[in-house]
Amino acid sequence: MIDMNLKDLLKKVGRKKAVTIFILFLICIGGVIFTENDYFLYDRTIAEVVSASEELTRSSPALINSKEYQYTQRLTVEIKNGVHKGKFATVTNKYSSSLVTDEKYSKGDKLFVDVNGSGDTLKATCTGVKRDVYAVGVTMLFALTIVIVGGKKGALSLLSVTLNTLIFAAAIEFYHRGLDLFGLCLAAAFLFTAASLTIVSGVNKKTAAAVISALCGTAVTIAIAYTVLKLTKGRGVRFDQMQYLIKPYEEIFISELLVGGLGAIMDISITMSSSMSELIDRDSSITFSALRHSGREIGKDIMGTMTNVLLFTYVCGCIPLIILALRNNVTLTDVLNNYLDLEIVRAFVGGIGIVLTIPIAIFISTHMLKGTKKISPQPKEGDA
Repeated sequence: MIDMNLKDLLKKVGRKKAVTIFILFLICIGGVIFTENDYFLYDRTIAEVVSASEELTRSSPALINSKEYQYTQRLTVEIKNGVHKGKFATVTNKYSSSLVTDEKYSKGDKLFVDVNGSGDTLKATCTGVKRDVYAVGVTMLFALTIVIVGGKKGALSLLSVTLNTLIFAAAIEFYHRGLDLFGLCLAAAFLFTAASLTIVSGVNKKTAAAVISALCGTAVTIAIAYTVLKLTKGRGVRFDQMQYLIKPYEEIFISELLVGGLGAIMDISITMSSSMSELIDRDSSITFSALRHSGREIGKDIMGTMTNVLLFTYVCGCIPLIILALRNNVTLTDVLNNYLDLEIVRAFVGGIGIVLTIPIAIFISTHMLKGTKKISPQPKEGDA
């Protein structure tokens, strides 16, 4: 029965695809197991907690109608690398019930430690937690999921994400060396757009139309935001959260808008150009007017969801601050003014970019794609 089900599953999924997924699954499992035991790659000493005990040491008033409890843990750890490999040490760890600035450790946790003492009575101080296995596990799960669901397109998307991550890391490194932030974000935005759309959609007129549309939509959005900032002298938005950076807040804000809204604008651009291309493929005699009308209808369907994506993406980052503020009796009005206004402005500016990209993409796609498609000869009267 199981054998029959397996055969049916292989037939349904495809033997080649099933083998590929199985190999990827083994690679992911192997990657997680390797990361779990990669102590030899670290210069810092790593130890595993083998036993833990704790006691309540004191309590103190905290927020309204609540108390903060302080605990002291006695940990026995086994050292996994370095000159003390294989030996045991004791670690004392203090933590509070809120866990705001400290952590509670459990059996099996891997810790970075500084070892003190010598002989068999080693003591150690915890300096952090080894979390690479969690990062690798989530990354492997993401890669496996995107390849299983998306197949070849999913693998290309994964490649695109990896390349964009490298570009972003390179931009940060160049900024650290003293290059201009806005110039770097501008160059990164161009590379993000060109690389992402080319890898996923290939080198063709449709991709070219999407790249040009995305860049034009982003440029118009940034121009509008910059003009509004200059005309209002930045008085419409509270930039308190940026003051600690000791840099012109306009440059940082515009750079954020440039990179933050780019993903949604790229998505709109490729959706519009792909839809235009499909319509022309299905009916090569379709008129410009009909093509623009169809594009507008498609744009109306997707602009709402993409604007919501931007709004939720920006706002969700403030949830911890909102909870903390509300627990400290900060009013909802102050929360909106102090913590959410900047995120909402970012989302709305990105939404303007999404809306403006739709007519831009329709104009560019119709003129670039319509002229490149071969028009099928219309059947003449009397033809068979």
